Amino acid sequence: MSPKNQLSHESLTNRDGFILDSDHNCYMLWKQHEFSRWWRCFEGLFTHPLSRTFINSVVDDLEFHHRLASPTRFFKKKNFNTNLANLSHFFGSGRIDLSKKEIVNGAHPLFSVGLASYALEVFHQTRYKFRWNEPTPRVVQLLLENNTQLPPPRPIRSFPWSDKIEPTLESNMIPFSNQLISKESGHIEIDGERYMLLPASLLERFVSSCLPHAPDMSQNNWIECPSLWSSSECSILALIITSIGELFSLSERSVYITGPESWDAYFRVYLLDQGWGHVTLVSYDVQSYDTILQIPRSPLAPFSIGLITSIWERAHGRKFKLIIGQEDELLQVSISSLLEYKVQV
Repeated sequence: MSPKNQLSHESLTNRDGFILDSDHNCYMLWKQHEFSRWWRCFEGLFTHPLSRTFINSVVDDLEFHHRLASPTRFFKKKNFNTNLANLSHFFGSGRIDLSKKEIVNGAHPLFSVGLASYALEVFHQTRYKFRWNEPTPRVVQLLLENNTQLPPPRPIRSFPWSDKIEPTLESNMIPFSNQLISKESGHIEIDGERYMLLPASLLERFVSSCLPHAPDMSQNNWIECPSLWSSSECSILALIITSIGELFSLSERSVYITGPESWDAYFRVYLLDQGWGHVTLVSYDVQSYDTILQIPRSPLAPFSIGLITSIWERAHGRKFKLIIGQEDELLQVSISSLLEYKVQV
């Protein structure tokens, strides 16, 4: 079986705040150090370690999308290594040496381990149970043993806030590759800073796998979800929003909201240009700071909401109350102060 269309940065476009390839698969663009910080924030909210869950999700997502073909030709190793290098460079995940079972200069060790494990399974047509170690900050080594008991990946059930992103008008499509600089070492940069691309389907698969381990946050007083959403769905949404808030609090980003017109610049810089989704401001009260927004349903919605609430909280110096409503293909997000304040007249 041959793989789907080869992934390349040239195939990527930014369509209304979503980075899509030619098959309309969605990707998130992360600064490498910020993804590492976010991972620590998110995993810290659980009492169960999530490293292996994430790696398994990487392997399953790549296999489900059939990103590499099993080698069948005479020069199978050379061709396979070329395709693997292209795939690894696409994600900004360094260089993978199959013979040494080693990743050098990877963007994040867990993603690199998942990508390398998937490549080895495809090359040898064998399922593996894996362990790994990091002898240096830039090198990850794999230790593998055969495991025939692993089932093939299955489609995941979409979350209620998620929906497949539909194609948009050609006029709304902005080529994305000219923003990225791909280095020979296998990583990608924007303005000299290292970035990584992650499939939205991978993050959704990972979050779905976290559901059994998620602490119950559905009764927290700062978030209200639609009544048809389950408590576990509301809890995992709250955990993502909380983790993005913790990540934002570690940054030194200044935020000043003085009126409705202030929001557009932050939407563009923090979400639209980075491929973190599209947001529409419905209303903003300059006295109470009550804010109503609409965002499209998508796998990125929890991350978009987490970033929006973080911007709101830093701009106004108040804890937020979040109410989420669902209207067909849109989510309505209402943000207000968790505590009551006297409005200065």
